[in-house]
Amino acid sequence: MEVLVGSSLSLLLLGAMQDFFGAQQRALLVQSAYTDSQNVTRTFTDLIGRELRQASYDPIAPGAGGAIAATADVNWCPGTDQGITIATSSSIRFIADLNGDGDTTDASENIYYYLAGNAIFRQDANGTPITLVTGVPTVGLSLRYYNNSNPPVELVPASVALTTGQRDCVAKVLITVQSSLPNPDPHRTDPLISTAQTEIAIRSRSLNNI
Repeated sequence: MEVLVGSSLSLLLLGAMQDFFGAQQRALLVQSAYTDSQNVTRTFTDLIGRELRQASYDPIAPGAGGAIAATADVNWCPGTDQGITIATSSSIRFIADLNGDGDTTDASENIYYYLAGNAIFRQDANGTPITLVTGVPTVGLSLRYYNNSNPPVELVPASVALTTGQRDCVAKVLITVQSSLPNPDPHRTDPLISTAQTEIAIRSRSLNNI
């Protein structure tokens, strides 16, 4: 009887230890996956932030017929370089004379960020999209546009995209990105959600050059 009781207690103890270590291992997998997801979303916001700050940059003759044409519409920020060519809630395309050679024809000077399917891509004039973030929900990339007034006023598109005049007045962009990944814990069905947000001030347009 003593041997039987001892064996039973040992089995119960081993079972409890196995459950404990299993739970710890699953928690570690979840934490690791969540950390990786956060790193990806933060890396994306850092990258687009560095490049978007330079949108419409024209060191040759800004606002006066340099590498980037200036808007002539007196109703929409006249004299501003027309450096933003596409602006929707999930995509933005912009040009900038990044190497200061007086033109914007170099492949790295025409940059397009966009959401397609469940991924965010970056594409330049070379034409080859680069995947930056995967596991993105349908509304996982949000871009909101603001002018340079104090306080800033949001520029809301009448349909899908901002008009040419609205794009010429964009001075700040609020970017929110979300990644949704399957939970590595087989006992849970809820996905791992990681969200990052950043506000970008376009240096050539914003009084608050941050």
